Amino acid sequence: MITDEINQALGEYRAKWKLLVSGRDDKDFFEKLRPTAVGWKTEDLAAFDGVFAELRGQCDQIHVAWINERWLATMHLKSSELDWEISIIKLMQRRPGSSDAIGLDHVDFLMPDAIEAQKVLENEPKIKWTHETNNPHCSWLSIWFANTEAKLRNDTVLDVCIAELRETNSRLL
Repeated sequence: MITDEINQALGEYRAKWKLLVSGRDDKDFFEKLRPTAVGWKTEDLAAFDGVFAELRGQCDQIHVAWINERWLATMHLKSSELDWEISIIKLMQRRPGSSDAIGLDHVDFLMPDAIEAQKVLENEPKIKWTHETNNPHCSWLSIWFANTEAKLRNDTVLDVCIAELRETNSRLL
């Protein structure tokens, strides 16, 4: 079952995250970050469709969008959660021509204040981070560690879906 596979990968990710946090100067900041979504990458469209079909019945809300030459689905689990109290799965088709690893790609964390977060990251020794954007509605701070990524966001991916739908709606009106 795909949720078991995701939970296993989340357990491995959490161990890496705990190790990262233990070496930080501002542990309090990192410990307060709340995970909100897990990014799960599939090899191609066929694998995306298979995982989507398996998860669909467990969801009460799904938003699917064509972004950066691939399909992305934001899926909210209706009556269960993954480990770490995560109820949102960001299912991602790997971009054509990419050799990115498949499986758990990243975890989104809710940060209360982007300016504070950037200051904390600037003052943390030996941490690799970048500011990233995907479209006008989607911006985050990425922390790169142990061959994985944490995306610090001041919103959730659901906010991004809402903004994308509003933009589409305004073009129709």
